[in-house]
Amino acid sequence: MVKSFPLQGIRNRGNPSQNIVSVLAKETRAGKISFIRHTSLHNLDLKRCMSLRATSPDDTSLVSFLADATSTDDFFASKEMFPTFESIGIQNPILLERVSAYLNRGKGEDCRPSAVQAAAFTAINSGTDVTIGAETGSGKTLAYLLPLMDDILTRKQKAKTDSNTMHRLGYVYARAIILVPNKELANQVLRMAMELSGGQASVVWGSSGEQYNQIDDKVDGNEIIRLGILPGGLNVPEDYKPFRLSVSDSNHPPLDLVITTPASLSPLALSPKNIELFADVSTLVIDEADMLFDGGYLKPLENVLMGFRRADRLDSSFGVQKTQHVLVAATLPDMGLKSVDAYVQKKFPYATRVTMKGMHNARHYGLKGQNVWIEDNFDDEMPKRRRMDQLINMFSPESSSDTSLIGEKVMIFLNSIDDVDSATAALSRNGIDAVSFHAKLSLEERTENLNRFRKYTAYSKDNESDAVPILVCTDLAARGLDIPGVTSVVQLQFAGNVVTHLHRMGRCGRAGKRDGRGIIFYGGTESELVNVVRQAEKEQITMVLKSNEIEYNEEQTETGGKVQNAFSRKRGFTKKRKKIARKDNSTD
Repeated sequence: MVKSFPLQGIRNRGNPSQNIVSVLAKETRAGKISFIRHTSLHNLDLKRCMSLRATSPDDTSLVSFLADATSTDDFFASKEMFPTFESIGIQNPILLERVSAYLNRGKGEDCRPSAVQAAAFTAINSGTDVTIGAETGSGKTLAYLLPLMDDILTRKQKAKTDSNTMHRLGYVYARAIILVPNKELANQVLRMAMELSGGQASVVWGSSGEQYNQIDDKVDGNEIIRLGILPGGLNVPEDYKPFRLSVSDSNHPPLDLVITTPASLSPLALSPKNIELFADVSTLVIDEADMLFDGGYLKPLENVLMGFRRADRLDSSFGVQKTQHVLVAATLPDMGLKSVDAYVQKKFPYATRVTMKGMHNARHYGLKGQNVWIEDNFDDEMPKRRRMDQLINMFSPESSSDTSLIGEKVMIFLNSIDDVDSATAALSRNGIDAVSFHAKLSLEERTENLNRFRKYTAYSKDNESDAVPILVCTDLAARGLDIPGVTSVVQLQFAGNVVTHLHRMGRCGRAGKRDGRGIIFYGGTESELVNVVRQAEKEQITMVLKSNEIEYNEEQTETGGKVQNAFSRKRGFTKKRKKIARKDNSTD
C-alpha cells in the first residue's frame, strides 16, 4: 500500500532538513520563484506505476509475446490466442460488460479485440514506457484506454472495504493524463471513454467548462470512471474545479482520466510549484504522437515532459515512482537522425515497442478495392475547374459505376482553406449538400458541421433532416477523427506527403470493416509522389521510412518489395527519379 504524505513535509532521509522545496530550489535562481503552497495542506498519495498483474511477463517473455501478437495481417487479434476481451487480460467484470455492450450495440454477437488492443494491453500493463504503432482505424484509442480503465475499476472495487476513502486509489489529481493535438480529438476521446466509464454520469467536466456533474446517489461511485477535459488558461492546478475539490476535500473523489492538449497543460508544467500534479499522475498518454512531436506542438509538449521529468527526479525517499509514458501513432516517419521516430527513440530509449504488421502499408486495410486514380489532362489549362466538374458529375445519375458517389458518405480533402471553401460553395451551387471543416471556422461551427456529418448513414432513407453526406475538409480532419460509416475518401488535391495520404485514406474502412474506397485526383507536381505510391499500392508492399532515397529490394518477390522512404518530401522523389533517369540514359 502506498503511503500518504503531506508533500510539503516530505524530508530527505539523507538530509532531514532538506524538504521538497529545497530540492526544487536547486533548479531555479534563488529568490525568483516561491515554492511554498499555503493552499496545499492536504495529504497526497504520491504517484506509483500501474499495479503489475501477478502474471506480468518478464522482458524475455514480453518480447516473445509481442512478436506473436503483432504478426497478424488481420484487424482482429488471433482467435486462438485472444478469443475474447477477457483473454487479453481484462479482469474487471464491469469493464468487460461495458466493452461488449459498446462494441456489439445490441447485436448479440461475440466481440473480439483488435490485434493492437491485445498486444498493447500486456505491454501497458507491465508498467514500462510503451510506443504503440498501428495503422489508422485499428482501435488504438481503446488499446490504451482498456488497461487504464481496468486498473481504475479494479482499484475502486478493492477500495470498497477500505476505510480511508480519500487515499485508497493512490492518486488525488488523476490516474492518467491523455494528451491529444486539439479540442476535436479531446472530445472524441471523451465520447469513447464515456461509453466505458458509466455514461454521461462519468463526465465530470466537459469541453464547455459548464458540465460539472455530481454522481447520482443511485449510482455506485466505485463503478464510475470520472472523466474531465482540462481547459487552457490555468495558473495553478486548483484553478480547475475538479482538482480544487479533490485536493481540498478529503471525501471528494478525484478524476480518474484527464484529457487535454499540450497547449493547455504546458503552462502548469513550466512552474515547479505545480510539481504535486505531475508527481501524482502515474501515466502520461501521448496520442497522435508523431503529430505532437513535430512542428508547433513540440515546444508545449516538451514543457509537459519537463514537468513530469522534474517530478521523476525527486529523491527516491519521497516515494515517487517514474512516470509511465504511452506514445500512440499511426505513422512514425523516420527520415534520418532528426526524424520523429529517431527523436522518440532518443527521448524514450527503453520503451517497449508495439508495432503492428500493417503499419505504413501502402494500401489501407479497410479499402474494399483498388483506389481510382484520375490524372489531369496534360493540355488542360484549368485543371482545378476540370476536377470540380468531374467531382460534381460523380453525384449525378450520369456518373459511371466506378466513380458514382450517389448515396455515399464522403470526405473530400483539399490542401488549403480557400480551396475547401470554394469547393463547398461549388457543390452547394449545384444542389449537393455539403459542409466544410477547417481551422478558420470557430470550434462551434466545426463541431456542428462534424456532428451533422456523423449523423448521416450511407444509402439510408431514414437520415435526419440536418444530416449531410459530404464533409469538405483540410487535413485538420485527416488525423485521429473517428467518423463511423465513411464509404469514400476523395482527394480532390493529392496530399503533400505520404504520411498525410495514409491518414486521409484511413478515414474510411475503420474498425475492421473493409467497405472503404478512394478516388484521387492528381497532376503536375503531384505526379512524382503519386507514381511512387501507386507502385507500392499495386505491389501491396509496406513503405518503410529510412532515408531520403527510394529503393526496391530486388531480393524480394514482385509482390513483396519495399519502398524505403516513401515518406520523404516530394523533391526527394524528384531528385531520385532524375538520378535514375540520368543513369538509364548513360547506359543506352
